[in-house]
Amino acid sequence: MKYDLNKELIEGLRDSVNNEFVQNVNNLVYELVNQAVNELCLKSSFLQPEKIRFEPVNEVYLGALCSNSEYTYFLGIPNKEIELNSVEKKNYFKNLWNRFVKAWRVTRNKPRRRRKKDIQTENTMIRRTKYTIGDLKKDIVLNLADFLMPSTIIYDYDNHLSIIGREDFGPNVKINIYVCLFDETNEIYKLYNSKKNRFYEIDMKQRFKNLNKKFENCGENFIDIVRVYNSLFSKAFNKIPNQILIESLVCACPDVLFTKDLYQTFINVSNYIRLTDASAIRSICDNTKSIFKEKLILSSNAQIDYTRLMKLLDLYKI
Repeated sequence: MKYDLNKELIEGLRDSVNNEFVQNVNNLVYELVNQAVNELCLKSSFLQPEKIRFEPVNEVYLGALCSNSEYTYFLGIPNKEIELNSVEKKNYFKNLWNRFVKAWRVTRNKPRRRRKKDIQTENTMIRRTKYTIGDLKKDIVLNLADFLMPSTIIYDYDNHLSIIGREDFGPNVKINIYVCLFDETNEIYKLYNSKKNRFYEIDMKQRFKNLNKKFENCGENFIDIVRVYNSLFSKAFNKIPNQILIESLVCACPDVLFTKDLYQTFINVSNYIRLTDASAIRSICDNTKSIFKEKLILSSNAQIDYTRLMKLLDLYKI
């Protein structure tokens, strides 16, 4: 049985989000991060406020949010020294032995007298401590907390922070901030993976350029179509689809398919996507790659999102 995606439903999905609320949250996030970073810059020689990059990287960039959307941003800090400090080889066995000795001493009844040599060794270790991306993230958390209500919670994950605060941002709002290093020369973000002890490069330049060009050519209906797909997918699977995938699919559609009527545009775009060989669709981040060779799609296993979207559209009369 096929269901009817009528005009009323499509236009209702477009209008289901309060754009004024979204803009207000976005402004609050920018103000919060700006205050916290400026405060931190006064206490750190590693940070130069005029060189720090902060921008949205999910559907917030286009404003194509739906009810399940989160607000996700990259906070890029240009600093080579922090990068070198973070990926320096770690002496695993020495650290393991030190932890074992410390644990053994705790089990003894009589505490060991600290010798002068031990104290000097500890002081030397303190002096040799190097500032890493992990230290930077912790400092950012402390400074963010100074500008948030006590009821707001900051979750510190491996490579990003998540903030939830009804009093600060409103209900059902989750903010994600990925703390990265930033390559000024190539304008590339570098996201740290502590488990593999390395940075992964993420280049958003081509993506933003393509999105801006498509918006100039097709207008608001381009953003509305992305929002409608996000809403349909979210309601069916309770998750937001990979935005690199969705944006690549919609941007691949010829400009002539985007009319002034949203419903007709949705029919045009959906039929084009369904009839086009997926291997021929280029990634919005890199026009030389197909969507299934794009690492930002592969790394999140978003090929499944494509299959789900095709099955979802097949359920409806289009």
